[in-house]
Amino acid sequence: MMTNTTSAITPADSSPTYMTLDLFELLDACETLSDELIESNNQAWQQTLYHRLANCLETMQTELEKTLPPYLIQRLTVEKLVDTQPQHLAEDSELLRQYCYALTQVLISQKQTTEVNKTLNELLFELVNMLIEDLLLPRFEKGVSG
Repeated sequence: MMTNTTSAITPADSSPTYMTLDLFELLDACETLSDELIESNNQAWQQTLYHRLANCLETMQTELEKTLPPYLIQRLTVEKLVDTQPQHLAEDSELLRQYCYALTQVLISQKQTTEVNKTLNELLFELVNMLIEDLLLPRFEKGVSG
């Protein structure tokens, strides 16, 4: 992806701020957090990561409601759009973001067995990656206004 957001999510003793990140930087942060979650076996660290991911997803909600700035539109513009259908269960990015957020809340609650948490963590990883892939798909064609 486009930027290194490691400083936005580490060290463990600091709380990250996502309010200053643009949509693509939020996607980078979500990707980093979900990657760390899938690799971690430390329950305390996972809880920290779940809270950070939830925070990032909440901030993303606001970004999805905003008009894209020109520099992001440029990144989502191609010579010719390819007609593709979404390959996931959500009809739009906001619904998929809501699924990810709801799943982080379930994982934060710690009311499931270890095995169920592991499975839900893997599902969260897949959903976050679907969200990222969906939001990075080109949406604009050069020379076409709108």
